[in-house]
Amino acid sequence: MRSLAGTAQVEVVPGRHVVAVADGVVAVVAHRAETPVTAISRAWRHTGAVLELIAAATADDPENPGRAFARLATTWLMGLPDGESVEFGVLTPVGAGVAVFLHGGVRAVLDAERRTEILRGRDAGFTVDRLVTPAPAVGIGLYVDEPEREVENLPVRGVFGLSGGTVPGAAAVLWTDGDGHGPALLRPTEARLRTGVVLNKANAPTERPDPPRDPRPTTTPRPLIPADLEDTVVPSAADAVREPAPPAPTADRIGGVVVQGFPCPRRHLNDPRVSYCAVCGLAMDHPGRSLTDGLRPPLGILLLDDGQTLVLDGDLVLGREPEHHEAVAARGARPIRIADPSGGMSRAHAEIRLIAWDVTVVDGGSTNGTHLRAAGHHEWTRAVPGHPMTLAPGTQLLLGGRVCTFDSPHQS
Repeated sequence: MRSLAGTAQVEVVPGRHVVAVADGVVAVVAHRAETPVTAISRAWRHTGAVLELIAAATADDPENPGRAFARLATTWLMGLPDGESVEFGVLTPVGAGVAVFLHGGVRAVLDAERRTEILRGRDAGFTVDRLVTPAPAVGIGLYVDEPEREVENLPVRGVFGLSGGTVPGAAAVLWTDGDGHGPALLRPTEARLRTGVVLNKANAPTERPDPPRDPRPTTTPRPLIPADLEDTVVPSAADAVREPAPPAPTADRIGGVVVQGFPCPRRHLNDPRVSYCAVCGLAMDHPGRSLTDGLRPPLGILLLDDGQTLVLDGDLVLGREPEHHEAVAARGARPIRIADPSGGMSRAHAEIRLIAWDVTVVDGGSTNGTHLRAAGHHEWTRAVPGHPMTLAPGTQLLLGGRVCTFDSPHQS
């Protein structure tokens, strides 16, 4: 199997956003402020958080860091405070393929020489998480969506190579044919960026100091970020994944669903049946704990076979045309359209209902049925229409010709 390691090359298209490369992994983070990006911009600091996740994913799963990154990044995004948003894309070489992760207004342009495919972060229910194998013959570009232009193709070669570090840029291109035809042979007059180096107007490298480090310990909760402030410290990825500040209860947060649970020592509300906190991992067997009313956090994710990720923070209706199902109007369920080339998907094929701390699936009387397969099993079980079936982490659902997988940190 051909490995991209050592053959793929990265180039940066000059611009106003942030591009980073670490250990062959490429990240692009959107900078939406009108002022130029600097080391104290929120986008730059978000890039630092993304790089921490990349490092953690590589350490957790060296063989498939793309999958580990998707899991850590989804947890981080779900734990961000209200009013804070981040749009980014990450390309992780995995064997002869590339793992693509997108969130928000970022797109990936896949150039396979004879055809081009575009993946859009905004088209997903939450994120795009897809393993492209084999990698496109020419390369993959990561672009931030801009209202003034629709990028459909990769740029002309010969921009600025980046082997490592964080720099301003409009986009990044991971050229996959680096065996003699790509930027591996950049001409000497085309400046190659080094770690911590940016380009001035004359295209001459000038040293830029590394972004200042926050002197506070990473275990200290960081302040929440107002939506209109740019020059503010944001939580690190380590804090966001392991120790985020508990969200303030509000009437409209996550649909305002109040449940009873056990708070951990750091006040994260948990399913009373679990032994360890789903957010920070602390043991839940401390003395004197008592049931507490609180707003229910997202109960997990549903990962579709095309990489689309649905966060389970409320009821869903899945199907070919789910908008008119009574659950949408009567209970505020979110309709999710799922394309099915096999033609086996019904208009409102199935519902995902959140009942207290449980995630259930209800077949809507679909023509071809809703089938479940528990983790580690080979046999499919057909759901009885109208009867909720509780999902355990790792359970797969077969809806027509499409397969999706349920995962959750809240269940042991």
